[in-house]
Amino acid sequence: MSAPKIDKGDWRLQTTTHLAEDWTSPWSGITSPKGTRMTVVSVIQLTKKKLLTVPIPNATALMLNASTRAFESARALRVTSEIDKSLKKEVSFTSETEVLDYIERMIESIILAYSAIEAFANESIPSDFVYTRHRNSDVLLETSNKESIERHVPTDEKLTAVLPEVLGCKSPKGTHCWQNYKQLKVSRDRIIHMKTEDRKSSGPELDTIWKAIVLTPAPHLSAKELVDYFVKNMTNKPQWHQRFRHTT
Repeated sequence: MSAPKIDKGDWRLQTTTHLAEDWTSPWSGITSPKGTRMTVVSVIQLTKKKLLTVPIPNATALMLNASTRAFESARALRVTSEIDKSLKKEVSFTSETEVLDYIERMIESIILAYSAIEAFANESIPSDFVYTRHRNSDVLLETSNKESIERHVPTDEKLTAVLPEVLGCKSPKGTHCWQNYKQLKVSRDRIIHMKTEDRKSSGPELDTIWKAIVLTPAPHLSAKELVDYFVKNMTNKPQWHQRFRHTT
């Protein structure tokens, strides 16, 4: 007789666990049997008489998945227009609507992928971790707790100094995943801080934001590769990580 299948829930959930024995709620009197899945939730006041309960997602998983969906939508538009398949020296999308939709989806994918990395860096810092670094001096040291690190330490520093210290691993600097991360970051920063110059007509010789968007490799995979670099050094790996479905 095969063992009963364990309900793991949606892979994007922040935290799930299962009861080791039957448990009776002191509030409702309802008994939940051994093996029942327990999930962390947030209760939202919709109206004076109505509450909405939502399971708390893992931010990294949620944004990686959304980034993937946006990229796949963008790629489908690119395939439809046969831009990469065509042997012509000059190519274009089949319509203005398609090219604008493509740019929108790529922008979504890039921003969400970078946000996934930021979320992963923050959630990987232990609650009792203290980070010490030199600040505007080779003598004076500044110490920061988790909350201060999340708010004030740049993402690059979290990835190259904080997480390596937390996990006891080398900095990802110089690796392939770091190169892809830096390209993703440049594209994301240029999107967030778009300049007037990006609204002007340009030729192929100029390094425009539109060129950066079109040439950015699959954003979700760049983000996942960097996450993988750190996860392999974790004793307790994120529950969502092994269930991530998108690898191409």
